[in-house]
Amino acid sequence: MKKKMNIIERTFLFSWPYTILFSLVLYLITTNFDWVVSFLLGVFSVLLMQSLNYRVMKNAFKNDPSKIKSRSIILYLVKYVFYCIILYVALTEPDWNEYLTFAGLFTFRIVSFPVTLIYANKGEDDDA
Repeated sequence: MKKKMNIIERTFLFSWPYTILFSLVLYLITTNFDWVVSFLLGVFSVLLMQSLNYRVMKNAFKNDPSKIKSRSIILYLVKYVFYCIILYVALTEPDWNEYLTFAGLFTFRIVSFPVTLIYANKGEDDDA
């Protein structure tokens, strides 16, 4: 039996091809591998934190719904403190491009919009 993936899992799945394609095009245009590394720093950071957020919140909804609000607030703060640290690292490294790191931090959001639009219109039944 095939397990149906939710929108967040599909976004993770489609983030990889987007990242590979964007990195390849970026390298072919600029031929600067340090800029590709700065973009990948942002991408891997956002995927790491979104994965942590997904696992913790999924576990909270399943096992302890009374702590959803507090865990959500704590994860939100931890996530953005981590993003600030990543941007600081990109700013202090002279060879990296902080704008590409910032763009990498938006990868999950950029991919989530088309994935949500595509799969929300399919009308898939979650009960099956």
